[in-house]
Amino acid sequence: MNVLNAALTKERDHFLQVIREACVIPDPFPHALIDGAFSEDFLEQLYRNLPDRNRFNDAGHGLHAFQIWDQSDDLQQWTDHRKAFWEACNQILFDDSVAAAFHELFSPARVSLYQSLFGNLANRRLSQIKLQPWASSGALNIRSAGSSLPTHMDWPNRLYSLILYLDPDITAQPEWGTRLFHGPKVTGQEGLNIMAKRAPDHVKSCRKEAATLIPFKPGRVAIFMNTPWSYHGASVNTESQAARWCLVKGINMTLEATENLFGLPPELN
Repeated sequence: MNVLNAALTKERDHFLQVIREACVIPDPFPHALIDGAFSEDFLEQLYRNLPDRNRFNDAGHGLHAFQIWDQSDDLQQWTDHRKAFWEACNQILFDDSVAAAFHELFSPARVSLYQSLFGNLANRRLSQIKLQPWASSGALNIRSAGSSLPTHMDWPNRLYSLILYLDPDITAQPEWGTRLFHGPKVTGQEGLNIMAKRAPDHVKSCRKEAATLIPFKPGRVAIFMNTPWSYHGASVNTESQAARWCLVKGINMTLEATENLFGLPPELN
């Protein structure tokens, strides 16, 4: 275990370095791409420690998920020796310092967003943001051939969504990547209402041909900021039975902070 901990510490330190060197792309909403965040040796180790497919839960619409966050039933009830790898990842690799580094990376974009939503109250609202422990979020996802992640927006407690593209079967195709849609940039009270799920969003106005594709590349980290126009989705178009693998980790606010800022939709209570 000491060998694993040392290896994960090295991976985390490198991850922190590349985050600090990354750039935020502003359109269609703030996002960043990071290649080379993890070593090939680490990715191979990750692939060796994936749960068997029969342990993934059917989430519907072609998605199967295994929750890897620290207190999840999936992880806690798993008796395989591979469980130790993911527990160590939660303790070391998915450290709060990494979430804080991403939070700092997006700081200018976050300030600009809150100014557009809250006006003169922006600084006060920014000070109310409190992050959940990063180990409390995360899932491995398998999306089957022919399925799609419908275009949608995240819940208001989500600050940033991180996706690590995985390819254990060596079958992935670039077009399986996440698509960022170009929706209307709604600000002010209407933006707040959309963010808090109190008003209809503009997801129906998003057209696939106008989307920005983040090509699927094994080991690539894609992360984007949640805004009232962060419409995104993905599809697995293939003639084979290959599946799209990824690790998804949200960087989330506490529910108390979310309630103070936006109010809580019933689904989050």
